[in-house]
Amino acid sequence: MKRRTRIVWNILIVLLILVAGTIATVRILVQPALTDFVDFAELKRSPTRNDALACPPGLCTAKVDLTIAPVAMSAAALAAKIKALPDTEPRTIIVGENDAEFRYVLVQRSALFNFPDTINIAIQPLDASHAALAIYSRSRYGKGDLGVNMKRLQRWLELLGVGVLG
Repeated sequence: MKRRTRIVWNILIVLLILVAGTIATVRILVQPALTDFVDFAELKRSPTRNDALACPPGLCTAKVDLTIAPVAMSAAALAAKIKALPDTEPRTIIVGENDAEFRYVLVQRSALFNFPDTINIAIQPLDASHAALAIYSRSRYGKGDLGVNMKRLQRWLELLGVGVLG
């Protein structure tokens, strides 16, 4: 009986080392996220469908997943909320910002393998107390995202206080 127990423990230890080694290797080999600003008017969506797009009517030429209502706050107030997202969203950082044009690039990484998802955000001031918002979330790796990008958009829109029209 002791011999079987020792064999089982040895197998478990080897499996644990293999799994930990695989995770560590993948985390080390993961390439950096895409950090360029996107032009929402000229946006070409990912052919692998591992992305999600939320736009107000008329801003995006690409197929929109969520149509966003105008936001009843100034562009500056909305930008402040966007800059606070890394405080509430785990593994999220701002990697690009252009405050003059109200454009931001954020990266959120997956918990286990550290895969980067890039989120581009653009704010368009409408008047002193209203703004339009566009968000494009995409995965760097894979052919599908199991709905992660869409869920992120919905969660972030709720955190920002932005209504969805459809």
